[in-house]
Amino acid sequence: MTKLYYDLHTHTVWSDGELEPALLVANAAAAGVHVLALTDHDTMAGVDEAASAARNLGIQFIPGVELSVTWQGLTVHVVGLGLDADNARLREALEDLRERRIERGRAMVAALAAAGLGEAQSILDRPGIVSRVHVADWLVAQGHAPDRARAFKRFLTRGTPAYVVAQWPDLPAAVDWIRGAGGCAVLAHPIRYRLSGGRLDQLVRAFTEAGGAALEVVTAGLDAGEIGRLARLARRHALHASVGSDFHKALPWRPQPGGLPELPGDCQPVWDRWPGIAQGIK
Repeated sequence: MTKLYYDLHTHTVWSDGELEPALLVANAAAAGVHVLALTDHDTMAGVDEAASAARNLGIQFIPGVELSVTWQGLTVHVVGLGLDADNARLREALEDLRERRIERGRAMVAALAAAGLGEAQSILDRPGIVSRVHVADWLVAQGHAPDRARAFKRFLTRGTPAYVVAQWPDLPAAVDWIRGAGGCAVLAHPIRYRLSGGRLDQLVRAFTEAGGAALEVVTAGLDAGEIGRLARLARRHALHASVGSDFHKALPWRPQPGGLPELPGDCQPVWDRWPGIAQGIK
């Protein structure tokens, strides 16, 4: 038996990634991925294209999404895996999130104009969701910042000209939508929230109490110590463990889909929850 390689957190042009869904799948296949999830931010618009490409390339495809959530004033992300994209409540929730993003996008465009930075209406005309990443890229293209990171720092963080507070659903609502659509909820990239040990434990406890199923233990940019810390956190809260590259675009410090360490052996993998997924390939 050959071990499967899983990548359960990726993005496309439908949110803030740079690849079309079919190309994302092709890259994943080239990297040796056997089980791939597409988890665009607050949309499942790319799922059908990705699923079709995966069938053609012999990859097991997991339909997913990454939902934006507000917890104690902090934006956190919850990945839903194995979702029914036609579930009515989930579709309504995603439409609501799309509208929230459009409203925030309009407010950011207005703030840019008020700050004398130019007319940025084109940001709102894209087919996918609108995010701060797209505003940052516009700022770079217009010469207001040398790169995306400095565009965020100068214009899109609290206290800067184009910052607009995001109003997202709460944690129990997001987990409920995922479970109602037949999926399992995964708390995405916990280290990235930069919480103290006590507050991170509090977040994971709230997530678990809401019905969350798994913690993302392995993702891009983590060292062995951080992976070990998250593995212990998952065990302490009796959560499954997930792995995903959080792929958006090719960068020196972020891998293509695939290329991540394996889960620690004492973790219970999230794919154990899916009896339809083979545990190996002959």
